[in-house]
Amino acid sequence: MEYWLWLKELKGLGNSIEQRLLAFFKSPKAIYEAEELDLMEVEGVGKTLAKSIRQEKSLNEAFKILEKVEKNDIKILTYHDPLYPVAVKESKYAPTLLYYKGKIRESSMGVAIVGSRRCSQYGKEVAIEASTFLAENNIPVISGMAKGIDGYAHIATLKSKGYTMAFLGHGLNCCYPKEHGELMEAIIDKGAVLSEYPPDRKPRPEYFPKRNRLFISWSRKVLIVEAGEKSGTLLTAKLAKEDGKEILVLPHEIYNPSGKGGNQLISDGATVYLKLEQLLIDREEQEQKRQFLCVKKQTQKKSSLGANQLSGDAGRSPTEIAIIKSLNKSDKSIQELERATGLSQIQLLEYIAVLELEGVIDSIGGRFRVIR
Repeated sequence: MEYWLWLKELKGLGNSIEQRLLAFFKSPKAIYEAEELDLMEVEGVGKTLAKSIRQEKSLNEAFKILEKVEKNDIKILTYHDPLYPVAVKESKYAPTLLYYKGKIRESSMGVAIVGSRRCSQYGKEVAIEASTFLAENNIPVISGMAKGIDGYAHIATLKSKGYTMAFLGHGLNCCYPKEHGELMEAIIDKGAVLSEYPPDRKPRPEYFPKRNRLFISWSRKVLIVEAGEKSGTLLTAKLAKEDGKEILVLPHEIYNPSGKGGNQLISDGATVYLKLEQLLIDREEQEQKRQFLCVKKQTQKKSSLGANQLSGDAGRSPTEIAIIKSLNKSDKSIQELERATGLSQIQLLEYIAVLELEGVIDSIGGRFRVIR
């Protein structure tokens, strides 16, 4: 297990390159023992990165993490574990290693339920009703253990004796928000909490969009219960659309600010959520869709898209366009981007994380740049 942890903690790789290394060398230990020239045979691994991998031979950090894992009753799910869903591994963003507490059951993919932290009574009631229905139909409820809709979804599932999974944007020795400590323990008892971060890693704004992409990939469908005009849930919807997932959105009154974002998603083509039966998973249909997406990905160009292709305005939010245009002029630190765009650092980090995941921008030495 120490070689898996060593691979996960290597700097400068990312999930996509880790996947390619595993596909080429078959095991983390083989990667650890590989020569520089052999490493350079892997797509995306140049001389500098290969040299860096060769130099990082210490297993001390891996053993420290392993000690914390064992001490805190944390389990590890590796990319080669049969409990790791095949459909999740089809994403180039899938982590090669996940930490978890609780039990991951077979056929753990389910329906994600997400929405505003400050939700209305209407949103709360729908989240509870949907989660209860899914629990009664033995379909896992997937969410992020945030305040509001996420929390109500987990609680309703547990009360109905269902199975729920919470994906976290921090290590499993932390609890965010703090007031969800009892909820976290209840999920561990009857379901599972998962994270790609080491046990003591504190929450950071840039971790949450990555967390969202992960639980979206673990979902067959996504129910968006409530989203304001500038809600972070809209970013989750965008990730779900990119992942080819069916997005169900609860309609709201047009004058209610808590539902403006959701109504806009419906206007943009999301499916209107009107009845519980829409949450049921048609296995045959899902498999056909999965195979279609597989073929689609295989027929796409393997070469990375340049900045001129990826940074086009089509389908991008005004915030993303502003960030890309600013970085097209020059590389910038987060502070410089804050001054250039007028957005707060927290707002920027949410969008930057998504653009990094898409391969549009990256960061070197604390400065962000458009990938050319």
